[in-house]
Amino acid sequence: MRALVYDFSLPRYALALALGRTVPGLYYGRGTNFDLRPDWPAPVPPSDDFATLAPTLAGICGTDLAAIFQKSSPALSAFASLPAVFGHEVLARVVAPPARSALREGDRVVVDPFLSCAVRGITSCARCRQGDYASCERAGTGPRKGMMIGACAELPGAFGDRMVAHEFQLFRVPDGLDDERAVLTEPLSVGVHAVLRHPPRAGERVLVIGGGIIALGTAWALRELHPDVSVTLLALEDYQTEMALALGVHHALRPRGEDVVLTLARETQATVLRPMLGRPFLAGGYDQVIDCIGSQRSLDDALRVTRAGGTVVLLGGAGEIAKLDWSFVWSKELTIVGSLAYGWVDAPHAAPPTRARTFAVTLELLTSTARPVGSLVTHRYPLEQFGAALEANLARRATRSIKTVFTL
Repeated sequence: MRALVYDFSLPRYALALALGRTVPGLYYGRGTNFDLRPDWPAPVPPSDDFATLAPTLAGICGTDLAAIFQKSSPALSAFASLPAVFGHEVLARVVAPPARSALREGDRVVVDPFLSCAVRGITSCARCRQGDYASCERAGTGPRKGMMIGACAELPGAFGDRMVAHEFQLFRVPDGLDDERAVLTEPLSVGVHAVLRHPPRAGERVLVIGGGIIALGTAWALRELHPDVSVTLLALEDYQTEMALALGVHHALRPRGEDVVLTLARETQATVLRPMLGRPFLAGGYDQVIDCIGSQRSLDDALRVTRAGGTVVLLGGAGEIAKLDWSFVWSKELTIVGSLAYGWVDAPHAAPPTRARTFAVTLELLTSTARPVGSLVTHRYPLEQFGAALEANLARRATRSIKTVFTL
């Protein structure tokens, strides 16, 4: 089968690290760590509780780009096994359903890509038992070593003609939900999960930092789940703020020649404090800030504009960060929490309280929403044009890309 495969080689990695900025072709294509293989072996279900699937749409994620362009923290390599077929944002058709499953051949499904102990075929670890299987304790050891499909040699992702997935990972797509929205289930679940795990209180002000799919999806989730909360999004591009407003945020801002702290001070009517050296920060500000970038600058912004006693939710894939001033964490008594992917959550508005999978909640929201979430899919490419697909994501200002998908 055709498949886009990542296979690490230290010499290739070192060459791209040294010269990749001037020769982008060292990151992907023939002779690199990431290339299209025309005759990759098709996967075989390891047991009868796995389905064989034919991907139809597969999204390119920021974590895929970080690995290809060598921006990931080296620490994360401990949670992967290679070579791996990338692709964990999946819309697929069932080719062969699991045994004893209600799914039938031809059904549309989305795939929860994280590998729980159930998917590994072993007794559940402590994290899986409590419903937090995205941080499964066996991700770095196996069996089926890897955090998710697309980072596991034994369980290929959706950047290929066939894949296999365990029955626990499969969610049937409702008949009324179109493909454009269904393929967004995985990235939107990231924001839905963060909002459900760290819900703001009625009347609070929440700032979302970022203009990509995770930030826009988080802003959408806040508006769907907490209509009584004021939501502001901070992004770098006009087209991103335009999309945020279409998704229902109250304010969408971008820096315009001044420190964003000053911009956000006007929006919150907070007092600006100016130290003898360095950037200003706020006395007052936002009750909660959700950082969907995870860079030195975005985290610095978040710490400076969160009110005393407030919360910073780290949703972006932060790696090694130098020269970050942590004095605001203790001086403001901030709560800093990380949010990884999805799992089991308290279902919104359920009486009595009910536990549900994040994917199920997101599918329900996608089915009922009146907001134009399908517009988040901006670019489509066949697998053979993977280079153009990657470049569309790198040149976002020119291409106005938000979510790029492969069509299979």
